[in-house]
Amino acid sequence: MRTFRSARSTTEAFFTASPRADNAAAAGHELPASSKKLILGLMVALVIYVIVRGLAAAATKPLWMDELFTLTVSSQPTLRALWAVLARAMDGQPPGFYVVERVACSLFHNKEIALRLPAILAFLCTLVCVFVFVKKRSGELIAFLCTFLLLSTILFQRYAVEARPYSMLMACIAFALVCYQRLPSRFWTAMLGISLVLAQALHYYAVFAIVPFGLAEAVVLLRTRQFRWGVWLALACGAIPLVFFWPLLANFKAYYGAHYYRYATYTATSLPSSYGAYFLTDSAFGAAVFALAVAGVIGSYLLLRPNNPSEGKVRDADVAEGTLLLALVALPIITFCLVKIVHGGMRDAYALSAVIGIAIALGCALSLARPPVVALFALFVFSSVGVRELNFWRANHSLRLASPATAVEKFVQSSGYGDLPVVVSSGMAYTPLAHYASPAFFQQVFYLMDEEKELHYQGTDTFDRQVVLLRDYMPLQVRDFAGFTSAHRVFLIYGEEPGDGYNWLPQHLSHVASSVRSVMVEPYRRLSLVTMKEETSH
Repeated sequence: MRTFRSARSTTEAFFTASPRADNAAAAGHELPASSKKLILGLMVALVIYVIVRGLAAAATKPLWMDELFTLTVSSQPTLRALWAVLARAMDGQPPGFYVVERVACSLFHNKEIALRLPAILAFLCTLVCVFVFVKKRSGELIAFLCTFLLLSTILFQRYAVEARPYSMLMACIAFALVCYQRLPSRFWTAMLGISLVLAQALHYYAVFAIVPFGLAEAVVLLRTRQFRWGVWLALACGAIPLVFFWPLLANFKAYYGAHYYRYATYTATSLPSSYGAYFLTDSAFGAAVFALAVAGVIGSYLLLRPNNPSEGKVRDADVAEGTLLLALVALPIITFCLVKIVHGGMRDAYALSAVIGIAIALGCALSLARPPVVALFALFVFSSVGVRELNFWRANHSLRLASPATAVEKFVQSSGYGDLPVVVSSGMAYTPLAHYASPAFFQQVFYLMDEEKELHYQGTDTFDRQVVLLRDYMPLQVRDFAGFTSAHRVFLIYGEEPGDGYNWLPQHLSHVASSVRSVMVEPYRRLSLVTMKEETSH
């Protein structure tokens, strides 16, 4: 009974922390009890909708290349075999992620749903944690708007229904924020450490998401001269999985070497586009969102309230929490600088935790605004999310999985050259086609590899190195370019437009083939007839 009461009180403390009066009430956002119950009801409705929508998206969306890597690794018969596959550099995530996916796959027969279920549930956790975090400072109304704002980000539109670790990583970081807000409680200090350990066990780059917490705690140390050893221990514990799994990461880096495709494609000029991508828009809008988020945190946390003259200075807790949010908003910049130091790769998703920081920071800005401004913001968010969701249900009204291979097979057969072998120019496009193809079409579709040519034309040989490993675990029709073109002087080449940027083959064929003639062209794909020269296959 005592354990039950303790758990109940902890749960109530998690959800029912009161907002600070100098924020919610001063801006006019303090709500009557009936309105608070209404918003809590809306949160429940939002959670239910996200579950239903997530399952619908998971059931109707084919697995793409990276998710097939997840399926391949997590489907290994034993944990020892799983570790061995990762030791060969098959994929670049820590073992903890595949263990979670392995458990999920054992629960459901439908692999599309099973693999993506952890991401769906993790996004629900993120929603709840953001609501709880913002509610403590700004009240239920602002908290709900910040939570709903996440539905307009790439975190919901893509990663919440993807069999990759990003959604789960976001849930861990969101929970860590709630834990840090409730320090110095010993219980929440322990929970902070656990959440960071789990985050690092899911994704190697989670270590960069720990940096904002370290900066915030450094501010506490400088302002109060108090070394909170428990908090520092919790932050240090977050790096333990990285130390344990370091041999796997070292093998991955050694195998793909200096030509790993994520090393050269991301530069400092890519940072504004990252912020834009988080909100499914362009770099100009992304830069504006970044500026507004920074201003919101500074105005809400780091400046004195003009309506609160009794406070002679900004509270230490506010400065620490504000530092945490500012660093989280700036996480793409922090991550980019650190990966350059360690010579690592970078992409938008590696600093995805910034989405949570921005959502909370915009809540800070709203807490300073008057009700009409809040109402306009709510109208904007509800409208943008509503339009996207309406389009989603229109496109998925049948709730059936549309095999990408079926459409390509019909496309090929209608060309009049359906008896010829079909080469898919992009490996990223080929892998899901091979996975979903009928037995007959599978035998007809190929991917041609040549590491030297891929490196020459694209500056990377990453996929050809990956496919060498992948074909040992997944049925694939992968052939060496020279051998295939020697045996097949005439074949079809299939490409999707716009391409994914990893299809060197059309460019090379334009130099070495006798002719490359388009036979079927649609807005998003092209089928060409290739005739090789008799005297050379190179």
